[in-house]
Formats: sequence, structure tokens, C-alpha cells
Amino acid sequence: MAVFAQVGRILFLAAVIFGSPAQANAHPSEPFPAPQVAAGERPDDEAAAVPSRNELENSTLPRVTSLKPSRNDHGQEQTTIALEPFGRQLMVASPNEVSAKWAELQSRILLEERILAACRFDDGTCPAAARQFLYIVELGRQRQGRARLGEINRAVNLSIKPASDWAQYGVADFWSAPLATLSVGAGDCEDYAIVKYVALRESGIVPDDLRLVIVYDIKRETDHAVVAVRLDQEWLILDNRTLIMVNAEEAGHYHPLIVLDQRGVGAFATVAFLR
Repeated sequence: MAVFAQVGRILFLAAVIFGSPAQANAHPSEPFPAPQVAAGERPDDEAAAVPSRNELENSTLPRVTSLKPSRNDHGQEQTTIALEPFGRQLMVASPNEVSAKWAELQSRILLEERILAACRFDDGTCPAAARQFLYIVELGRQRQGRARLGEINRAVNLSIKPASDWAQYGVADFWSAPLATLSVGAGDCEDYAIVKYVALRESGIVPDDLRLVIVYDIKRETDHAVVAVRLDQEWLILDNRTLIMVNAEEAGHYHPLIVLDQRGVGAFATVAFLR
């Protein structure tokens, strides 16, 4: 996850150098058919099977670490006024390599959504990963409010075992689409977050209430990915390290860096993550 947060630091440094904007202030009804893991904290670097060459064909996606700040880019930045997770203001950057990578992931998610649509009409030819994803979505749809979020958080956490991108793909940073992650049953923190993000949307959570957030974990001194969901004006954090959901503003060990959502990519206007 260290690669993910580079853009957050770069956008902040660009803002400092060229003039920054002002800062603003669970349990399924039946056992889930997935690998069982502990509900507590877990490392993100357990080994997993290395995929075939065909599975690596997308490993040439743009690298976040290659981004550089630009005076021209800074002139196109703007500051949002809506309150975001962690109670911080957000800088929405002009199009860059990270937003292109996020958009490319959305295109793969769209292809998987077509598979899901076909599965709803003909379950007999539905891939196992798609059936598992639809089962997770249905668990959520059977609940309301906080219970829906808890069902999906738990189901995804129990469906994937931790594995680094190096172990799986031989690269430092790869963003896997939900069905691809579930088909191998392994992934790192952003893979968990991507599955949850899409499953929550499919279960009925409106996109405006969903964020995939890259944070810096000051306890572990590492970058991490979580999902933030707005429920009754409260942002709740869904984390692969625990089944417990907490208010984002109470997660003091997390400093937010980057937001990914239906609008694109944004960076939090904060210096707290610099180290």
C-alpha cells in the first residue's frame, strides 16, 4: 500500500509549493462458504499462488510512483465543500495517472457486471466467483442500515485471504476487480476494499455514500485501504483487519490520504500523513 499513498503526498507537496487551498476543519444468517480467517488483525503479505501469464496481462497498468507534481496541473485543482470521511476537506485533482488507473479498473468492473447480469438469467453457466459475489450481495440486501454494512464487511473478510501483489502478480501494486479477486480467494487490502465497494453498491448503497479511502496507519507505520460508507450522516469504516465497524472520526490511528469514488480521485488536504 506504500505505492498507493505516494500520490497523496505528491498532491499535498504540490499544493504546498504552488499554493494550497484552505483546510476545513455482523453475522450472516448461514455459514459463508469461504476460507475461515481470524476476526482480528492480520498481515497483508501472506503468500498466494502465482497466476498464469494470461492473468498478468493487465500488470502493465500505470504506476502511481511515476507521478510528478506539475504547475500546470495545480491550476486546475479545486476544493470541495462537502464533508468527507474523517471530517476533512478534499482537493479534487485534475486528470492524472492515478485517475486513469481508477478509470481502467472501472472498465474491468463493468465487464464483470455483464457477467453478473448473465448469471441472474442463467445460473447454470455462472462462474463460481460470480455466484459467490451475488451471494454476498444478497446477504446485504436481506438487511437494512448498519446490519447491511456488517453483513457485507464480514462476508468479504471471510472470503479472501491476505496476499501481497508481489506474491500474486509479481508487481508492487495491482488493482484487481471483484470477481478476479474472489476467483483466487486472495488479495491485499485494496482488493478487499474494491470487492466491498462494488458489493455495497450492488446491494443498494448509493454511490454518493461510498468512498474507497487510502489511509496511513500510524500504529503499523504503513499505508492501508478501507471503505467508508455514509449512514445517517455518519461515515463508517469497513476494514479487512476487523469485523468491527467504527466511525471514521474515531479511527484516530488512520490518517486519510486519497479518496477513490464515482467522481474520480481526490487527495485530503492534510499534513498529518507526512513522515
